[in-house]
Amino acid sequence: MSRPLVSVVVPCFEDASGLSRTLDAFATLPDDLRQHVEVVVQDGGSHDGTLDVVAAHMGTVAHVTSGPDAGIYDAMNRGVTKARGRWVWVMGAGDVPDTEGLRAVVAAVERRLEEQPAAGDIAWACAVEALPPVEPGVPAKFTPAWDARLTWRNTVHHQGLWAPREWLVAQPFDTTCKVLGDYAWLLDRRRAGQPVECLPDVCLARVEAQGASRQFTPALYLEEWRVKSSRLPWGARLAHVVWLPAKWAFKQVSKAAKMWGSSTPQ
Repeated sequence: MSRPLVSVVVPCFEDASGLSRTLDAFATLPDDLRQHVEVVVQDGGSHDGTLDVVAAHMGTVAHVTSGPDAGIYDAMNRGVTKARGRWVWVMGAGDVPDTEGLRAVVAAVERRLEEQPAAGDIAWACAVEALPPVEPGVPAKFTPAWDARLTWRNTVHHQGLWAPREWLVAQPFDTTCKVLGDYAWLLDRRRAGQPVECLPDVCLARVEAQGASRQFTPALYLEEWRVKSSRLPWGARLAHVVWLPAKWAFKQVSKAAKMWGSSTPQ
């Protein structure tokens, strides 16, 4: 079997219904797209029927492993070891691909490889859209940017990223992170000067609501500080002493405003 263009790594745990939506979406892709994609499911040892869902999609899933792991980023790293694609695309259970967006990325990558056969060492970043209900303070669409804006917020979401497999093998995700391991990895890649081609007008995926990075708890911002304090220059670190509490306060005000608005009589 020829090497796929991209491996879709789907880490999951106790989310059979979400995984079913994701695998259904990949199973129903047009044949001209499916031939470029392999799906790798990395399950954390679920007991909710997850493996039954996988069994029903064995025509779509190229590899599945189920067993205890050390968290979401450990699961992602394990999935990468099973991936055969030139690029890796990490999707969560419940996330779904955008067919036309995927077609656009495949076409862009194939054009680049035709022009520059050695151009595999570049990542591709696309927009992602949030499936409803969208949390307060969260945009309906996340647009990629590979510039200084990454210092302040995550501008490249893993559901919209094709990362060269070799990058992830050389430096796996930081498993000490609970929520922001992918963001930490991106900060490291930018600091190393590795190239990312942004396609802001292309929506590659629609992502499930209520993800861990969209809970906006104090623990999230403490982890963000830990990630940034070891990766940013001193000036930026000092600015984040103010910036991170301000971000947290904005999310809380947005949440309160939405709750107050929904309880106001019409």
